[in-house]
Amino acid sequence: MKMDAMIIGGGASGLAAAVSLARRGAKVCVLEKQDRVGRKLLSTGNGRCNLTNMDADLGHYHGCVAAARAALEAFPPEKVLRFFEEIGVPARIDGEGRAYPMSNQAASVLDALRLSAAELGAELRTGFAVTSVERAGGAFVATSAAGETARGNRVLVCTGGLAAPKLGACGDGYALLSAMGHKVSPRYPALSPLKTAPEAVRGLKGQRLECNVSLMIGEKAVRREQGEILFGDGSVSGIAAMQLAGEISRQISHGVKPRLRMEILENGADFLRRRLERLPDRAAEDFLTGVVPKRVGQALMRVAGVENQTIPSKMLRKSTIFRLAALMEAWEIPVTGVCGFDQAQSTMGGANPAEFFPDTLESRLQPGLFAAGEVLDVCGDCGGYNLQWAWASGLTAAEAMA
Repeated sequence: MKMDAMIIGGGASGLAAAVSLARRGAKVCVLEKQDRVGRKLLSTGNGRCNLTNMDADLGHYHGCVAAARAALEAFPPEKVLRFFEEIGVPARIDGEGRAYPMSNQAASVLDALRLSAAELGAELRTGFAVTSVERAGGAFVATSAAGETARGNRVLVCTGGLAAPKLGACGDGYALLSAMGHKVSPRYPALSPLKTAPEAVRGLKGQRLECNVSLMIGEKAVRREQGEILFGDGSVSGIAAMQLAGEISRQISHGVKPRLRMEILENGADFLRRRLERLPDRAAEDFLTGVVPKRVGQALMRVAGVENQTIPSKMLRKSTIFRLAALMEAWEIPVTGVCGFDQAQSTMGGANPAEFFPDTLESRLQPGLFAAGEVLDVCGDCGGYNLQWAWASGLTAAEAMA
């Protein structure tokens, strides 16, 4: 049977679009290659599903942001939350503007989407791995790896990106869109831990540090974040560091050697002078305890050139205090890479949204073809922004397809 609309990909964008289309009376079929829909959705928000963020302005998005403006403005967080309220998922908003389902369970979000789609008559076909989409007789024909076919007047590609391959991500949507004439830019892991030279973070595994973090290219800070970082074994993670991963991946692919700058204090010299006056007899190894975690303080002393950290702080040379102050203001470590898609939460790069009409997300090249979600070159920050894009783009496409 020919459908009004085929949706390739049963993730966040696809399920939201299916519900929206079915509500409007359209015959909808969701084609999902895995044996169940929404697997990645279950892992979002540490299993709680950070539905959206009330501060979802364009400054939290990267990639071809201008082309995403219309969809994000058409379905702001308030409208997205109203959609979920209508399908049985009321939300709670925390102090940082992050919205979670009242149940605090991602499974309930998936259940509500799945149940609503079924109640409205949308067909969910799992185990259908689409390998090609072609035009035939005024419609689109999707063919699976097993030789099955499905037909629809319109088709929405929302297969996700490359992040989290254990949950089924493989980027097959890029191939489908490319085969239909769309340009696909290089893809990089985003929201992923950063790799560093092991000696730069030696002895700091498990230590957390609240600071401003900058991505340095030469002498220029190309992006800044604020928040917590977490030191690992030859790595740095935590939201503030992971936010920089996509841009770092892109810079390294172009042969650039980026650095991570951590800014702990604004005026380190005055701060350390006053501290030295108060704590002259405290051992150097404990001098920064209370300001930063003890092992972080010892690492800063080591980088500042203090070999014997058992001496009282009053015996530190002025030049050492100046070096320590400079480190507190701008401690830099080289970044050697980014952990791969297996540890990434999102994908930077993808199909160019500029090749789709911004208010409908319909292809400028193939009328009746639409795209939404992570398959497009739009990447949000951590904190509900990527799901907000998934919902907004899926609902925008569905409204136009109907």
